[in-house]
Amino acid sequence: MNRSQSMRYRTLIALWLLATVYFWSWWLDPVHILSWPPFLIITATLAWLLAMQLYFMVVFLQAQRAVSPDPEPGRWRVAMITTKTPSEPFDVVRKTLEAMLAQDYPHDTWLADEDPAPETLAWCAAHGVKVSSRKGVDAYHQATWPRRTRCKEGNLAYFYDHWGYRDYDIVSQLDADHVPSPGYLLEMLRPFADPDVGYVSAPSICAANADKSWAARTRLYFEAAFHGVFQAGYTGALAPMCIGSHYAVRTTALKEAGGLGPELAEDHSTTMLMNAAGWRGVHAIDAIAVGDGPATVTDLVTQEFQWSRSLLSLLLRYTPRYLGKMPFRLKFLFVLCQSWYVFFALSMSMMYIAPIVAVTFDLRFADVTYPAFIGHVLPAGILTLIFAFMLRHDEFFRPKDAKIIAWEKALFVMMQWPWVLSGVLMAVYDRLSGKFVDFRITPKGEAASLVLPERIIAVYGGLALGALLPVLLVGNVTEARGFYLLSFFNAAFYFVLLSVIFGARARHVQIDWRGWPRDMAVQMGTLSMIVALGFSALWLRGSESLYALMVGLKSVQLAKVEYIVSGAGMGAPGQPKFRVSPAWKD
Repeated sequence: MNRSQSMRYRTLIALWLLATVYFWSWWLDPVHILSWPPFLIITATLAWLLAMQLYFMVVFLQAQRAVSPDPEPGRWRVAMITTKTPSEPFDVVRKTLEAMLAQDYPHDTWLADEDPAPETLAWCAAHGVKVSSRKGVDAYHQATWPRRTRCKEGNLAYFYDHWGYRDYDIVSQLDADHVPSPGYLLEMLRPFADPDVGYVSAPSICAANADKSWAARTRLYFEAAFHGVFQAGYTGALAPMCIGSHYAVRTTALKEAGGLGPELAEDHSTTMLMNAAGWRGVHAIDAIAVGDGPATVTDLVTQEFQWSRSLLSLLLRYTPRYLGKMPFRLKFLFVLCQSWYVFFALSMSMMYIAPIVAVTFDLRFADVTYPAFIGHVLPAGILTLIFAFMLRHDEFFRPKDAKIIAWEKALFVMMQWPWVLSGVLMAVYDRLSGKFVDFRITPKGEAASLVLPERIIAVYGGLALGALLPVLLVGNVTEARGFYLLSFFNAAFYFVLLSVIFGARARHVQIDWRGWPRDMAVQMGTLSMIVALGFSALWLRGSESLYALMVGLKSVQLAKVEYIVSGAGMGAPGQPKFRVSPAWKD
């Protein structure tokens, strides 16, 4: 970041801080407190959202980029390696291997194949690719780390134990589907000019199938800042995170740290082990390798479940033994990263449950009006949006052209949190029970499945139903009328999400006529139920909820209240009746 950019961002952050103080000085006014427990719960959720934004901005200001010159050929003994499981088609791996072979810096290219087919071995021999395989070696098919079966770290441990530590100074690891661009290896090697650097992370850009998979676009857009400038900020402030799709290690550092880390999140645990051993990392923001994102919603939610489960499992099983070796700032970093999914799940659960609780028990969480809340939070929100557009303009996103405003991003968080919550709960259960966790490998290429499990429909349909039932069943609400519509909006989000899921599947799946009637009955039945209940909820509560939400809006009227005098079927005399009536106020 040059001086001009630094001044622009610092000015914007200062304005954001002023806007944030404006909101919190208003929100924390004692006159807004109706009851301490509800107020504190909502305040904690808002504080978490604020803390994450502030954390991003503080880390961003420390962003650094490696400035070392290209390494001289022969300076290091280098290997590039990718992994393959039996479920991954060789066509996917071949593209990665060909791009690895084409890299400028002299190196050996390796394939770590769990079960190499004769055709694979023949292709590798013809192209000078070396093969590592632990097939049939019981010592590398253990139930536990570090030589665990059916996990990447066990597969690569075999390579490192037999060749990696002995024959190479630096090893660059890539997933089977992540194809490195020209110049990739030079970008990955450049930071190792600093002898204190033990590992180099790189942007995980899962965009190869983004034009075909909306599920891939959700995370691609949502995490673009993290894989770009935020990781560069970690380089200067804390420690960048290795992302499993591709990263590089100094073999002496890896061996000293104890090898690749445990769990499905071996990338994160390896980062932790390296830092605990005293090594530092650098983020190579311009080392570009592009791979596949999740082909379907099923793959996406499976990944979210497994990652949240694995990171919390790390915290509960392994992290305590390494924290004592780190300075406080790194202790903070790794505990935060490994507990982040917990806080995310709790905050999202609260935002879903809050309107339901408010309607059911007829309570408000704070004595504020909805227009006043929006008016006080909007300045900080607008400045955050401007900040994001500036990052994209300055090419700090990875990918650089990731969208800021996109319907995929809006649906991602709503889609993500139920599976994250399930993952963290399962991690706690695993720890208490001592259960062995066997993870599912995300299918790649032609192996990707387009089956839509009914549990996914049940979860999102259940969330929509859960938001609508209190609106339909709980009447005579006086304090929480505005929450009728907020709960309805939650249901509407899940209706849209299910519609997108069903529509995308219908466009990309060849119809199986044997199961088609049943699938259509489930899908159309779910959507029809939500629509019927949703319109009923709007008809019953929409006007009075809109009126309650607009209290405090001085210039515009969207609904008004009338009081019944008499009339058959009109209700008891004196009972308020609400109706939509848009108008300008005098």
